[in-house]
Amino acid sequence: MTPAAAVEQARERTVRVTELLDAWPVLSAEERLEGLRLLPHADAEDLLLSLPARDQAELILETSAGERRSWMRLLPPDDAADVVQAAPQAEREGLLALLDEPTRKEVAALLAYAEDDAGGLMNPRYARLRPDMSVDEAITYLRRQARERLETIYYMYVLDAEQRLLGVVSFRDLFAAPPEKTVRDIMHTDVVTAPESMDQEALSRLFAEHDFLAIPVIDAERHVKGIVTVDDIVDVVQEEATEDIQKIGGM
Repeated sequence: MTPAAAVEQARERTVRVTELLDAWPVLSAEERLEGLRLLPHADAEDLLLSLPARDQAELILETSAGERRSWMRLLPPDDAADVVQAAPQAEREGLLALLDEPTRKEVAALLAYAEDDAGGLMNPRYARLRPDMSVDEAITYLRRQARERLETIYYMYVLDAEQRLLGVVSFRDLFAAPPEKTVRDIMHTDVVTAPESMDQEALSRLFAEHDFLAIPVIDAERHVKGIVTVDDIVDVVQEEATEDIQKIGGM
């Protein structure tokens, strides 16, 4: 395939997804599912991941048992927890059962938090390092962690043996540092954090104030429980705006 043909193909795929998203609010559940199935698999995955949790839940519940399992396992733990919460009560246990055992435990832990608290928004998968690692060792370890479908590797959090937060290292700082330096030498110890119980409005203000891509969520003993990304906050704000518009439209 020539470069020009590849560009044209990519443009056509984008148009198909965009057109489906534009029509999404007026489509029935059956039409949404039909549209999803008409897309190439990679585009269908991107579409599902871009939807609000309520739409994801409705769409997944319309699929066959085999499809349902695949779609649930595509979702990162925080998104899977949102889908379970958005589903009717009678369907929640069934959706949880579709996940692999490690992810099911992560999702169950997230469901213990209030939906609009930092603990309920966070992803328990994040990049972590030990302070005594050399930069070379840290990069090798980071590559291994990246295979676990981490939420982000823009920041790596430095933890002690009890999983308490010591500092943070950016992706750029790690790869720019001399290989013989240790993580402790290059980490920043003044870390902006969010307690598990911080509500989403306060969390939004924290992101706006510091302009970070991710913020770690900690408990009272500074154990890192997960991270919230700026994308998570944007999704929450957009979902609330959509619900407000729908309420106005129903008046």
